[in-house]
Amino acid sequence: MTGLCGLVPALHAAPRYELSYEPDGERLQVRLCVDEAAAQRDFRLHRGGAAHVDALQREHGRIERTGDSRWRAADWRAGECLRYTARLGDVAQSGDHDVGSRVGAALLVAPQQWLIQTDGETEAEVRAILPTGYTFAPPWRPIDGEPGRYVIPVTPFSWSALVAIGRFEETRIDLPGGSVRLSVLGEASAAQHATLQQWVRHALAAVSTAHGELPLPQTQVVLLLGRGRGKAVGFGQSLRGQGNAVHIRVDPEASLAALDADWTAVHEFSHWAHPYLGDDGAWLAEGLASYWQNVLRARGGLLTPAQAWTDLEAGFGRGRGAADDSLTLAQLSDAMHAKRAYYAVYWSGAAFWLQADVDLRRASGGRLSVDEAMRRFRACCLARKREWDAAEFVAKLDELIGSDVLRQRYREYAQRRGFPPLDALYRQLGLQRADEGALRLRDDAPDAAVRDAIMRRR
Repeated sequence: MTGLCGLVPALHAAPRYELSYEPDGERLQVRLCVDEAAAQRDFRLHRGGAAHVDALQREHGRIERTGDSRWRAADWRAGECLRYTARLGDVAQSGDHDVGSRVGAALLVAPQQWLIQTDGETEAEVRAILPTGYTFAPPWRPIDGEPGRYVIPVTPFSWSALVAIGRFEETRIDLPGGSVRLSVLGEASAAQHATLQQWVRHALAAVSTAHGELPLPQTQVVLLLGRGRGKAVGFGQSLRGQGNAVHIRVDPEASLAALDADWTAVHEFSHWAHPYLGDDGAWLAEGLASYWQNVLRARGGLLTPAQAWTDLEAGFGRGRGAADDSLTLAQLSDAMHAKRAYYAVYWSGAAFWLQADVDLRRASGGRLSVDEAMRRFRACCLARKREWDAAEFVAKLDELIGSDVLRQRYREYAQRRGFPPLDALYRQLGLQRADEGALRLRDDAPDAAVRDAIMRRR
């Protein structure tokens, strides 16, 4: 085994990890080295993480525990290292799926519970060593041409992340704009693997229609295989800690047609286009993903325009039925989880993005749109791994396209109580409600061309 000292030193004295997996005990032997000397160096895990760490040792001198999962080393020497054992099996059995779980022959574990980190804003290098037949799949950025080598991006310590390790397949999907590392956890045949990969490709192609390419150059997708409640796709979540990842539970026996008919993958992949907006900005974040889950599937050929408009109307109906006029939309967004106000928040946000998209297209003769604003944000600002205030984000979009449309609509929607009325917008677009929730598209409406442009296949 090559020691860490044989690795090329990183710029800015980046911390360097060597991770060696022992599958029999579901343990990692960890070595953490920091090249920069310091009078005092602090280390940390998330609360409770110390319970998963054994035999923590420092090469020179002492390391003292200063809190629940915090340590301090005085007189740190340049190039000095820590060694310890991380019990990943225990993390996986925590009972909290945000911390750890088992899926088939793999563990899914939050690195903040076992990967001791130094305080500071510096990327870290990792070398992972696994026995033959085992795969290590983190959200971290791979180093091209060096298997098992990664860079951990700097993100806020509180942001969630999960690393997969065990017996499973990881496939790299290269598309314009970037690459996606796809991991499939659980039992599936070769034919089922091919179907799942094709479905992910279809969803990625649909999302790429917003920018002309993938919004981020490096992302991870993890499929958690399992059968549940007769649905092809069970749930999805987007994680931003230490990189961008999407996790989706899916039935391996589902047909490609059933998978393509589901919105979950496109919804979750759409979150790659915007920054983290916090709880009070959830209506903007989830609203964009809810709007785009229909629009981008139409552009990608997974839905007809009529189907996409009908699905949007169905979502607006759910939001309208769950509306809460006791709070403003911004307040309801902040309390979304406590009040379980998901429909009201998601679909009020989707209405905002539809209205803003129509406003921009109408005022500019089709030159500007939500797509164009997000493309310009991607070029200037998306790579910055920080939380954005909702009003700050909207103001930046307007600045980038030379507009005040988004800020005006933001102020209106953020302070609105109850679900936003859409009847006047529907008349302008030529969207006429028909039987059984369907929408009829009228070509004699003033903004029929805007309506068609929103869903036009690319």
